[in-house]
Amino acid sequence: MSGGFLSGTKTRSVEDRPRRMAFWGAIAAIGFNTLLHLVIVYSEGMTLDRVFDYCFYSLVLGAIAWSSHTNRYFDSITKLGAALIFFHMWGRTFYMAAIGQGTVFSLPILMFTPLWLILNNTFRALMLYSVTQSVFVYLYTKNFLLEIYGIAPGTLMLEAYSVTLAILSATMVTVLAIMTYARKKTDDRLLKLIREKEQLAAEDPLTGLHNRRAFMEIIEALWLKRTEFVVIFLDLDRFKPLNDEHGHAIGDLVLKTISQRLKRESCLNAVARLGGDEFAAIIEGPWIKDYLQANNETVHSRITAPIETETMNVTVGASMGYAHALNDAASVGELLHAADKAMMRCKANGGGVVRFDPELDDLGPLSSASTELFRSALKNDQIIPALQPIVDARSGKILGHELLARWVNSSLPRDPNPAEFIPIAEKLGLLNEVLRLTLAGAMRHLRFQSGFLAINVSPSQLSASSFLELLKSTALENQFPMERIEIEITEHIAFRNLETNIQTLEAARRLGCTISLDDFGSGYSSLSLLDQLPLDKVKLDRSIQTARYRRDVLQATIRFAKELGFSCCVEGIETEHDARTARLLGSDQMQGYWIGAPEFIYPNVRYLKNVS
Repeated sequence: MSGGFLSGTKTRSVEDRPRRMAFWGAIAAIGFNTLLHLVIVYSEGMTLDRVFDYCFYSLVLGAIAWSSHTNRYFDSITKLGAALIFFHMWGRTFYMAAIGQGTVFSLPILMFTPLWLILNNTFRALMLYSVTQSVFVYLYTKNFLLEIYGIAPGTLMLEAYSVTLAILSATMVTVLAIMTYARKKTDDRLLKLIREKEQLAAEDPLTGLHNRRAFMEIIEALWLKRTEFVVIFLDLDRFKPLNDEHGHAIGDLVLKTISQRLKRESCLNAVARLGGDEFAAIIEGPWIKDYLQANNETVHSRITAPIETETMNVTVGASMGYAHALNDAASVGELLHAADKAMMRCKANGGGVVRFDPELDDLGPLSSASTELFRSALKNDQIIPALQPIVDARSGKILGHELLARWVNSSLPRDPNPAEFIPIAEKLGLLNEVLRLTLAGAMRHLRFQSGFLAINVSPSQLSASSFLELLKSTALENQFPMERIEIEITEHIAFRNLETNIQTLEAARRLGCTISLDDFGSGYSSLSLLDQLPLDKVKLDRSIQTARYRRDVLQATIRFAKELGFSCCVEGIETEHDARTARLLGSDQMQGYWIGAPEFIYPNVRYLKNVS
């Protein structure tokens, strides 16, 4: 982490608020101290005492500013510096008044100046400062007001004036203490909810392993570094019959036990539960080539050992398939697909451990036959647009639609879903053609309706110089205002070529488009992106809704987004209860199958096969 606090995520921004306040307070005080001493020296002349005072204050304030900026010994230096300045100011003031050199400016300065010095202390310390401040104000007023203002000693007026100023001074510091205490409690609660949300978004709640999204983040990071690593997919054998026969309690115990055994394997650098009885792992390092098969077979034998329960010993098998990042795939998508196909071949052969073999493992939709079919599908209008509505959370009024691409009437055993054919389009350099065809159809359909059109953008599209030109020309041809276009990006897209992506998104905003961060809630990276990307809206990933602390996490996330000035859309609304919860917690927009499923814009489209 950077030493300075002037950069970082919004989470760190909340944590670093005391340091920012101390830093800018110290800088402001250095300026005020300089100005004040210049005025005094100009009007009364320079003395050795004034030079000492100026150097003393500047040195202490400089130390506070330095510790705040670097976060080194911050608490100790800030609290000590505040105390030194506080007591030096009062000691100096009492001394000057005692030798007959008090001024009419001393009391007003001492009434208000110390306040900034104690902003970062604890509530208990602030209350002690409050008492100390009131006593000093009372003594100074009672003993030296006669000389400075000419009020007669021993009069009721003097006593009342001293008590009033003491109470006023104590009240100001007390109110500040209460505000500081309340602010700290609020910040602590917000940080707790944010951290819980981050943990839940990255962790499988049953096993404590990484979830699918966190696992993908790790793989993406390793791939970008060109690190040598292996991805392992593991599927338990005979788990469903065991779960059906003995119940979910035994099933959950088996999953937890397998997870603990995988965690204990020192050779596995990351382990995740992808869902159900499916697991995944990563092994890093150049040493893996020589020992990989034997190492994986050892892991397999350990995790399939009998599991002892309160009533019986149970055993489950495991099918492990793995693929090498640099040798078996040209992209992350191909790598995951290769490991998955190897695991399925292993399962079909009765379990064990196998490595991906391109001659044995058919890559299905990524095969050469499917590639040619995809080219044909584009020419024959089999890649068509579908629209899913996005509604106002309060009124239910449709505000816009999300554009989705579908491949229909293919000659494959089933019509591929977007997760399968989009990589084909990207590999062939045809993503822009898919976007042009579907976007043009959607724009023609929505031209005379109101509302925005949200489009999903891939990494290669966003970084290409032709992307915005394609967007402008398609909108112009179909008489569709750029102001009605919303560009949806994901955090994985944004982190690639970040500087270029920011420039492209800022140019899109200048054209009138709005920018939305999709799948927000997938972890810490999303939070860091909020500082950097030119965003208008965040769409909350449905994983937030299924978290253990669903309501608190969703509420904190919505508040967090709104505090940053973004509108908020909750995805994955599948029931009336989901919609009611999102509405009550303050979401601006909603999207999901309960709101409306994606619909083809051409009424004559009919399914000839199952569409995923």
